[in-house]
Amino acid sequence: MRTGWRAGLGDFSDCLLAGLLVALASVPVVTAAPAFVAGCRVLDRTRHGIGSPLWTTFWADFRSAARGGVGFGLGCLAAVVAFAVDLAVVAAMPGAGVLRPALWVLAVAGAVVAVRTCEVMATGGPDWRRAVVTAARETAADPENGLLLAVAAGLAVLLVWMLPILALVVAGPLALAAVATGGRR
Repeated sequence: MRTGWRAGLGDFSDCLLAGLLVALASVPVVTAAPAFVAGCRVLDRTRHGIGSPLWTTFWADFRSAARGGVGFGLGCLAAVVAFAVDLAVVAAMPGAGVLRPALWVLAVAGAVVAVRTCEVMATGGPDWRRAVVTAARETAADPENGLLLAVAAGLAVLLVWMLPILALVVAGPLALAAVATGGRR
């Protein structure tokens, strides 16, 4: 068993490898949700000391999550497009100063529920529809963890904005944050 700084370095490398695998599996954009679920699963196993080759378990988890996850990914993509259209419409309205922040708060809440849904699926969710409901309930019941997850997602976006190459690995730390702030432990 690893102890000390080597254990931390091994966990960090697993986190970055999971992020790279999530980015690779997310190349067709609609597979981003199943890829994130697989990343959460392998990091949850690593976190609990269940060791197996990360590469092979990731792809097995990805295949099992892709069964219903592509529909969820399409729904998330449609929500992002609707948000962009709403921002454009709100910008032309007289009350844009009030509506724009409210729209951003709704978008952040939706993003937290989407990330939490992937975490629920990764830790044993029955199906995608029930996982969305469970994620929304958990986020409403525990706003502190939802806020932590929102900050983690915001930092991930900020890191990618500052250094776009980090888009290749940032999903790993975000998946670890989702697993760590999950309600069932």
